[in-house]
Amino acid sequence: MSRRVRRAVLALHILCGVGWMGADVLLAILVVAGRTSGDGATVAAAYTAVRLVVPLAVPVLVGGMLVTGVLLGLGTKWGLVQWWWVFVKLLVGIVLTALVLVALVPGALSIPEGLTGTADQVRDAVGRAGEDLMFPPFVSFAALAFALVLSVYKPWSRTRWGRRR
Repeated sequence: MSRRVRRAVLALHILCGVGWMGADVLLAILVVAGRTSGDGATVAAAYTAVRLVVPLAVPVLVGGMLVTGVLLGLGTKWGLVQWWWVFVKLLVGIVLTALVLVALVPGALSIPEGLTGTADQVRDAVGRAGEDLMFPPFVSFAALAFALVLSVYKPWSRTRWGRRR
């Protein structure tokens, strides 16, 4: 991978990761507002925003980060499985991608459209999805922050597959 291409892919990788972390912050604010507000319109707006934003934005950011991460692993000296920090980041990315696709997006899409009523009526209409959506943004943000720290400090040694013979 040429220097120019590597930098472009790295910039896109960082952009997707930062965007995903921003989406996690937004999602956390919305689900906390949905669970705690006493105003029906606020609760309805919060859950409607989750239903509109998560299925469109998060999979794009997740896919972008995973694909660019794999490209960087394949196209740079670090490889995908040669260094423990890269390998752990790959595992984190795969697990988070799976969780987004099998839990977060379906959970957001399970929120009904046209929410109205008191705060409690809206929460009842949203049902279990309101509770299920509390967990993902905090776990995802923490995992992405961990991956970011790994990228900066590059701890640990080479893996068994990366040792020179």
